[in-house]
Amino acid sequence: MSIHRRHLLTGLSGLSLAALSLTPFPVGAAMIRQPYQKIGLQLYTVREAFAADPVATLQKVRALGYDYVEATSFGGLAPAALKAKLAEIGLAAPSMHVGLADWQTRTEAALDEVAALGADYAVLAWLPPEARKDWKLLAEKMNGWAAKARSHGLKFAYHNHDFEFTKTAEGELPFHLLLENTDPALVGFELDCYWASFAGHDPLHVLSEHGDRIRMLHLKDKLADGAMAPVGEGVIDYAAVLAKANELDIKYGFVEHDNPADPWASIATSIKNLKG
Repeated sequence: MSIHRRHLLTGLSGLSLAALSLTPFPVGAAMIRQPYQKIGLQLYTVREAFAADPVATLQKVRALGYDYVEATSFGGLAPAALKAKLAEIGLAAPSMHVGLADWQTRTEAALDEVAALGADYAVLAWLPPEARKDWKLLAEKMNGWAAKARSHGLKFAYHNHDFEFTKTAEGELPFHLLLENTDPALVGFELDCYWASFAGHDPLHVLSEHGDRIRMLHLKDKLADGAMAPVGEGVIDYAAVLAKANELDIKYGFVEHDNPADPWASIATSIKNLKG
């Protein structure tokens, strides 16, 4: 590991324990004063297993020590049925990714489904290349979708990749355009730490500059060559990132790896590095 696990645990514990001291413990002291218990998994990481057997997959996720999941589908179950199964297993889904097509063509129905899952957040997860043009128009649409989400008792968030940190022909960052042209009372952001770093932007800096708009984190690491890695196995300073998240009172952090060679080994490594 390129970061000291003791420091990583100290930072992550603050995501839900705001009063917990972030001062590193001396050698021989307990790693944290009380265990951090609210680490989530983005189910896209184990999407094939979830599609084949959602219940067994969720049971295995829980057995690894995860407490939350972020959904991208319902695994063939009705949303309410999935909510009940999650509760039975000991999990909850406070967030769900909703595809652009659903936002554009079936907004109300999609939001009904997310609400039935018991989530807090409905997240615009990704933009195809043809949608990465008029960022101000997208921001306007996001304001509208966010208002509809609120009417369903939900919060709206936007999840970044790397392209939001690539300057437009006019020299502007799309990420900044979205921040500047969306209503802070309605639109939050889910910061993917890997993709920000991959694009050359330190996630700690992004949090420091725009933390008042960031509601959730995606936790995945980056190797020196840019490849994705489990949390704690790369070069992102997660001790500092998670300490800042504590300061900003960001509640949810979801482990993810987009295309791991072995999804279960990847998420097992991440949870071990985060929880010890």
